[in-house]
Amino acid sequence: MDSYFSADYQGARLKFRDAATQAGAALAEFRHPGRGPSDEVLSTDVALFGDATLRNLAIVTTGLHGIEGLCGSGCLVGLLENRIVNERSSDTAVLLVHALNPYGFAHLRRVNEDNVDLNRNFIDHKKPFPRNDEYRKLHGSLLPESWEGPSRDAAESALRVYAEANGYDNFISAVTRGQYEFADGLFFGGRSPAFSNSLWRQLLSQYGSQRERVCVIDIHSGLGPRGYGEIQFERGPLDPEYQRAQTWYRGAVTTAENGSSSSAAITGYSAIAVAETLHTSERTCVTLEYGTVELGQVLSALRGDHWLHARASNDPRLTREIKQNMRDAYCCDEAAWKRDVAERAVEVFRWSLHGLSEG
Repeated sequence: MDSYFSADYQGARLKFRDAATQAGAALAEFRHPGRGPSDEVLSTDVALFGDATLRNLAIVTTGLHGIEGLCGSGCLVGLLENRIVNERSSDTAVLLVHALNPYGFAHLRRVNEDNVDLNRNFIDHKKPFPRNDEYRKLHGSLLPESWEGPSRDAAESALRVYAEANGYDNFISAVTRGQYEFADGLFFGGRSPAFSNSLWRQLLSQYGSQRERVCVIDIHSGLGPRGYGEIQFERGPLDPEYQRAQTWYRGAVTTAENGSSSSAAITGYSAIAVAETLHTSERTCVTLEYGTVELGQVLSALRGDHWLHARASNDPRLTREIKQNMRDAYCCDEAAWKRDVAERAVEVFRWSLHGLSEG
């Protein structure tokens, strides 16, 4: 299972396309306007099994958060190489979406080319942006002037004081739920729909219109117990879609609304586009979130990456260290972790196929 995973975007893309071709998929690519770190072409690649006449559609997406595609790509390759995609019923099509954010994937960043967290970008940009006054208090400490030395020490002290005064969960919520004020900051939702936002809506319309039932599994990494794939739902437990998901996924679905999820409640998540685009279909959308390292280490890695791009650094050692920390935070280079991740993807995918076919 270690062989399913790749070290970079280009390797992952080639491995996915080859596995999809061998499995008999209809492949398509959607070019991104940006370029990779070596000026290479970037694209979102999709593999379709079945046609537009089938009433059900199972979608598995990866790389909305760029570097998290290292984990998600391995899951897709495993589904393809083991022909798990062929277990679909005769009334169900499957769509695998590789690298919704190829720019972030290629540059080993969680955000897109404009520092936008795409999973905070799916808001109504014609309305006033959601406020996050607590993030404003933390922004300067999250991105200190220097990543090493007195400036960093002072920043860490300020963050500890805030967390102790307000509670650690409230601190994490303030940082992560999304903010629309600081363009260089963490979890910035953007001030207009991003390219990948529009592409996701295009894919949903192109492949999902006229379907009776649609399931979306959006693969992420960086939160929760190491190696475990938590099935998360973005709205509350009273939502009929949540109740359906709990039945499909054996009661294992969590939600921030009742405190069972490892994620805080967020704004502008990508499942909003599914509801808006496929409003006549029965929709079941979940996030499959894989744990890596402890949350403080993930947040530190993310802060370092943002600092590197906001403040710049002429220190090659520090740049290498920050990029390695990002890799460690979002895809563990460990055979047992990769095995657990791949096996969980198969389990959740099979549950999804069963749920779609049973109705």
